[in-house]
Amino acid sequence: MSFFRRPSSSTDFPPDVASRMEQFGRFEFDPTGSGIDASYVWNELQAPFLAFAQSDPDRFAEELAEAVLPAGGFALFGASRTIWSLAGSDCRSPSYDGVRMAALEFFRSNGITTSRISPDDYRFWREHRDEPWLVGRPRPAPDEAVITPLALGEVRPLARITAEAESNIIYVQSGPDGGYQAVVEARHSDTDPTRGHFDWLRAATLHSLYAQIGEAFQVPVHWVADELEPYIPLPPADL
Repeated sequence: MSFFRRPSSSTDFPPDVASRMEQFGRFEFDPTGSGIDASYVWNELQAPFLAFAQSDPDRFAEELAEAVLPAGGFALFGASRTIWSLAGSDCRSPSYDGVRMAALEFFRSNGITTSRISPDDYRFWREHRDEPWLVGRPRPAPDEAVITPLALGEVRPLARITAEAESNIIYVQSGPDGGYQAVVEARHSDTDPTRGHFDWLRAATLHSLYAQIGEAFQVPVHWVADELEPYIPLPPADL
């Protein structure tokens, strides 16, 4: 059954509404990477729609959904977030549900992991779809894994999260009580740029520890050691 009802003809949106929703969707998905200024977001991408959204939330959701469906992509996500923000998080319009699901299907088809969407959106997906979000490759069996034994006192780099100089770096070392421990080298805080080492994950074997790290990453980061790479279940996202 379709989420959507047939909307009436709209005269309440500017002709570039889909473009504005696309910009807003990119900002909501990645505020820093979008390169869009926050003041522009409110003044140009949200405020012009506030009166319509609050005066007639259901019609606003219907007509906004209809306006962005032909555009697809980030415009769907922008419209979904706009309805949530301006018409209210308790909006129960079928059109809101429809454009929200279309946005999630766009993300899923492009390999976006559940770590990049909100818990509420993932819960919404699970309420309306039986299939899993993404299906990754199986992890190596313990006897298939190619892992160099850790030397006494060795601290082995496993991954670098980004290309930036201040990127977090993941290491593995022997645990204090046996087994193995993943350690993160990172800045102490946003206001304290000095770097430190912080305990992250522990496991009895390197195989189990690598499996935990792979599940945490889901997709490859900037650099991954060859022996960790088979444990990362999904390919890079297309967005």
